[in-house]
Amino acid sequence: MNKQEVKKLLKGKLIAVIRGEDLEEAKLICKTIIESGITTLEITFSLPRAEKLIKELKNEMPHALIGAGTVLNKGQAELAVANGADFIVSPCIVKEVGDYCKEKDVFCSMGAATPTEAYDSYLAGSDVVKLFPGDCLSMKMIKGIKAPMPFIEMMPTGGVDDKNVKEWFESGAYAIGFGGYLTKGINSSNLGLLKERCKILINAAK
Repeated sequence: MNKQEVKKLLKGKLIAVIRGEDLEEAKLICKTIIESGITTLEITFSLPRAEKLIKELKNEMPHALIGAGTVLNKGQAELAVANGADFIVSPCIVKEVGDYCKEKDVFCSMGAATPTEAYDSYLAGSDVVKLFPGDCLSMKMIKGIKAPMPFIEMMPTGGVDDKNVKEWFESGAYAIGFGGYLTKGINSSNLGLLKERCKILINAAK
């Protein structure tokens, strides 16, 4: 898929951000999240051999949108795309990542925490700017930034939960990323709790 196709699919989506240490356990968590109705995942490169998990999920669950996160250099972006990643996410502005995504027509979202950074992220190649870390920012930032720069779409990640997810969307969030809120304390022995968290979040976002 090209970047415009992915951008269209991402609108209004809840995105599960996957970190961890164990690849097989991460895969169980990912499949549980997808089966629970959250079908967009960001597999971060903080997870060892993240590209392997991306490839396996794309092969086994082709209806899901699977991206790569914590992409900090062009090599990681290339590796992710070669293994089927639908999109690329960076926590900060990485020019070589933005350039690569523009060249290959891959959807890209790079981080920002100020209006200047949001504009720089957009110029560097972000199709949607990642507001990060979300728990340090006010949701009023979206309307504040879009007032003079309505062409910039934003995706907060971090600090969003079932209590405020709807308000973030109402404030103009294009999509929203969730990390620890969904997966903190989750392992192969308590996947039922993860299913319940997914259900609560999906209902809260309606």
